[in-house]
Amino acid sequence: MLRLYLTLIGARIRAQMQYKVSFWMELVGFGLVTGLEFAAVAILFARFRAIGGWGIAEVALLYGLASVAFGIAEMASRGFDSPFERMMQQGAFDTILIRPTGSFFGVLASEFQLMRLGRITQGLAVLGYALARLPIVWTPARLLLLPLTVLAGAAIYCGLVVIGATVCFWTIKTPEVINVFTAGGAEASSYPLSIYNGLVRGVFLFVVPIAFANYPAALYLLGRTDPFGLPGWLAWLAPLVAVLFCALALAFWRVGVTKYQSAGS
Repeated sequence: MLRLYLTLIGARIRAQMQYKVSFWMELVGFGLVTGLEFAAVAILFARFRAIGGWGIAEVALLYGLASVAFGIAEMASRGFDSPFERMMQQGAFDTILIRPTGSFFGVLASEFQLMRLGRITQGLAVLGYALARLPIVWTPARLLLLPLTVLAGAAIYCGLVVIGATVCFWTIKTPEVINVFTAGGAEASSYPLSIYNGLVRGVFLFVVPIAFANYPAALYLLGRTDPFGLPGWLAWLAPLVAVLFCALALAFWRVGVTKYQSAGS
């Protein structure tokens, strides 16, 4: 199945690279646009110096982790975003259902947006800046935690996109509220979780666990303590949280597929 996925994605990438100038312009443009997000953060720090006791390099660590994770999710789960919405509205999901690979795999492999490398590159640049500025004492555990956190965050954002797509089985349109937790969540999680009230912290930790994309890992890497008692070792639970959240999203998807009504029915 992995070989088939890589073959299909390879074909998507080759198709996108047919128009190289357009591809590179979109990739660079996307990186510049997302780069403005951190520029806004930097401008904010020029005025206030610190937010919730976190300096610009520490916030850059949060931003970099969240941005890279979100960029990977946007690239890999693009099939469940706008293309799936159009697929539902045009009745093209019927063609997915008759394939032997299953509906989830069919939609996943239907799109792969390589231009999101622009966001990932910009996020890596900010993350590199943070790691160069911060006095982190590197150990094998901390080195391992960094990629684990990024992958877990990407999986959590993918789960959110799948949940948004599943709602299409009832509404034919992805609800805008999902964007609040995906793009909006990535931006909100660029700041320390401790600056938000208890309700928001609870939602980001236990309902839509995007906080696990960066905050506990940042606490662990920096050796900081959370003012509300959140332990840094929670960072090691991020992969487990991601697996559970993706399993929930997949179960929801399967329920949604049973409710699908063909455009011809």
